[in-house]
Amino acid sequence: MIIELTKHIKVVRPEAKAVFPYSNSLFIDDEVKAMIDAGSGGRAYASTPVEKIELLLLTHHHFDHINGVSFFNNARKMAGREEAWAFQDEALYKKSTGYERWQELMGGQKNENWERLLELPDDVPSQLGFQAIELAGVFKDGDVFNLGQTSFSAVHTPGHSPGHYAFFFPQESILFSADLDVSPRGPWYGNEFCDLDDIIHSIYKLIALKPQILVSSHRKVFDSGVEDLFLAYLDIALQREEKILNYLTAPRSIDDIAAQDFINEWEQRNQHVLFWHKMMILKHLQRLEKLGQVAKTPDDKYIKN
Repeated sequence: MIIELTKHIKVVRPEAKAVFPYSNSLFIDDEVKAMIDAGSGGRAYASTPVEKIELLLLTHHHFDHINGVSFFNNARKMAGREEAWAFQDEALYKKSTGYERWQELMGGQKNENWERLLELPDDVPSQLGFQAIELAGVFKDGDVFNLGQTSFSAVHTPGHSPGHYAFFFPQESILFSADLDVSPRGPWYGNEFCDLDDIIHSIYKLIALKPQILVSSHRKVFDSGVEDLFLAYLDIALQREEKILNYLTAPRSIDDIAAQDFINEWEQRNQHVLFWHKMMILKHLQRLEKLGQVAKTPDDKYIKN
């Protein structure tokens, strides 16, 4: 499905819902044709001239944003300079998943394979896991892309991942915010290199742009109330943190905190979901420790200062 925002700027929406393993893409149909992200699925891209796409910009390395890279064989592929490693270094990619903490958080060996739990749709052409992608270059915060009648800038918005980027079209006041997606379930920060402080700063950085139209990776297009959407989204994470802090009146383990279900992010319930739940709790505890609001006990519990 194609949603035309302007003559040159178009949203490519998956045929199915824009949820994992799919995401929205942004098609810039100008003198130079470009696509932002590659996770909309083959059926969606059938409505676009994939063979004419000269530039493919990747907002970050997560699977639902890159699984369709092979559709764009004629495009130069670029990603944020802070995350080029994710397409080149498999060992570092694996570290980024956080699975090295599996035994620490789950109390046993990882025996459930996420790749086997999820059956991918037939228009997703790659498999889960590390994706080796040859990049033609990288971009950095503030870089401007001039494609003819359309120009836009790269906005570094770390937190969800270290090299997560949004893209802002100042003339049209359109923001593509990628996985800072104003989900009613709040931000996601369940990998090793996620950082909640960075997410907070990134959200305020996007608000400061004062966009009139918001396109994200997993929601519909919003043409009003963008600041309120971002603030409500951020507030979900801050409310989680407040609940965790208020619970720590006595020493509590991560298992104790997880049992309270303060982070109700997923409809599915399996070992991976529980692991990500605990990883997000850990991110809150790390932030609260840094702020001096909680302390870690010798037996690996946490208590409010």
